[in-house]
Amino acid sequence: MQVLVYGEWENSTKNIKPFFTASYFEKDKIDVRPREFKGKISFLFVGTLSNGKQPLYAIKLIQNLHQNGNDVRLIVFGEGNERADLERYISENNLEDIVLLKGNQNQETIKTAYLENHFVVLPSVSEGWPKVIAEGMFWGCLPIASKVSCVPNMLDNGQRGILLEMKLNEDTNAIQNLINDPNLYQDKVNNAILWSRNYTLDVFEDEIKKLLS
Repeated sequence: MQVLVYGEWENSTKNIKPFFTASYFEKDKIDVRPREFKGKISFLFVGTLSNGKQPLYAIKLIQNLHQNGNDVRLIVFGEGNERADLERYISENNLEDIVLLKGNQNQETIKTAYLENHFVVLPSVSEGWPKVIAEGMFWGCLPIASKVSCVPNMLDNGQRGILLEMKLNEDTNAIQNLINDPNLYQDKVNNAILWSRNYTLDVFEDEIKKLLS
């Protein structure tokens, strides 16, 4: 029996087939403009507002960066049972101007957000193939993500983004160091775009055909 597994894993048996999923076609590939750190530095969170996705941790990261003197903003897309708690935290900490809860949005709106913002944050407890990360990379929105599932493989252990340690001050410092080095940021963005655009729906369909033939 052949088993499809997201990502590449050491010491896998021969019947384990590294695989992927995709969101976009070859025809969707358009040039992505570089994003400089002039003016507001903008972060995205895209996902369910639940304990498993840990949106509060994303908010605390942006809060720390703001307290360090950075002009930052976090846009949150999604709904879930933690929304009321997030609204309360935002209000109690006077974060209304830097954390925006936008609710559920259509794919085109989220695609535009990936194209216009600097980072996408995903501090999940668990993932399969995190499409949010792959989609952000496709449009040059650099991922900041926890070390779950195949994420370290997707991010090439930090060459295509930032891997979270889930220690607030340590993770804040890692993001700050990248903000302080725009050239390194752009190198990581370029690496992310090149890698993610290998995994289109056209390639996905071809690989499925090969497996079935």
